[in-house]
Amino acid sequence: MTVQLKIGKENIPINIRWLRDNCRCSECYDHNNHNRKTTTQQFLKSINIKIQDYTQADNNLFVGWSDGHKSAYHTKWVIDTWAGNRKKIEPIFCFGKELEKLPSKVSYSDLTLKEGQKELIKSILKYGVGIVTNVEPTLEATEKLVRHIAQPQETIFGTMWTVGINENHKDPAYLNGPLIVHNDSTYFNESTGLQVFHMLERDVNCKGGLSTIVDGFKVAEILKKENPLHFKNLTEIEIESEYIEPGFHYKCTGPVIKIDPTTKEVHQIRFNIYDRSARPPSHVNEFYESYAHFIEILGREEMYWNHCMQPGTVMIYNNWRVLHGRTSFTGKRIFGGCYVSMTEFLSKARTFKLIS
Repeated sequence: MTVQLKIGKENIPINIRWLRDNCRCSECYDHNNHNRKTTTQQFLKSINIKIQDYTQADNNLFVGWSDGHKSAYHTKWVIDTWAGNRKKIEPIFCFGKELEKLPSKVSYSDLTLKEGQKELIKSILKYGVGIVTNVEPTLEATEKLVRHIAQPQETIFGTMWTVGINENHKDPAYLNGPLIVHNDSTYFNESTGLQVFHMLERDVNCKGGLSTIVDGFKVAEILKKENPLHFKNLTEIEIESEYIEPGFHYKCTGPVIKIDPTTKEVHQIRFNIYDRSARPPSHVNEFYESYAHFIEILGREEMYWNHCMQPGTVMIYNNWRVLHGRTSFTGKRIFGGCYVSMTEFLSKARTFKLIS
């Protein structure tokens, strides 16, 4: 039950049920609202549909159906959609020194323009990091900046938040000890997508408090090369993460390395040594051995970019990829920021036609 479409010298079979289900004529599809018009009864009838005739000419496909309906398609659209050909920014996996040098630095004034927004989003897609300079060191200016990309995500920690004053949450980030690099909100069913950090105030007596980041995709790449079984274990063995404070108890279960089921590529890292619950994984020994290897790679000096965040410079990380941490500190150190959901971020990237 296929239609053979000829592209160059290649014949590509297209399932006719899928083809009819995706007719884009005005009877079947609302082009103003971008949604189907098909009713459930029409869908059931189309399951047993047959093709009366079809022709392919001038990059178009014309189909006559056994119920008298006629469809017209752009051949490239049919093939790209059927084959799952999507536009994407290929990520570049980075060691620490590359994280320092490669991401784009966009001035705040340029972020009001579409080209500046596009450059920043492209950098986050490519390297997992984007940097905005010349920003007024206030929470209000930081929020205004973020809204050029997408709306901030409200969570238990608020919409816009500060760390260093008014500590109302029982989380290691609100203390002044060292923070092992990690991904945030692994206990949410959809972890927060982007993480926005802006150092609002750092007094002259503040010592330490360097920000540290690691490209989790690079860690996964090295792990797979050094021990494919350890990599496989961390993509399959699920662990539970949780966060508890009065009135809230979040839990989510999943692997440390999440693989996209369509592309088979790594698309999320869920590493947080603090937020693991006591629930044992399904294969305990295999998990601990593999997790230890992942941690050992994380500890390698070449993986890190250590830097001192300064007022006026906003750091934006892909929380599904980049692990962040901090060295211990003394003195006054106040930074603000927010989260952006991955859903909202990728939506913005699509509007710029960076991905499809």
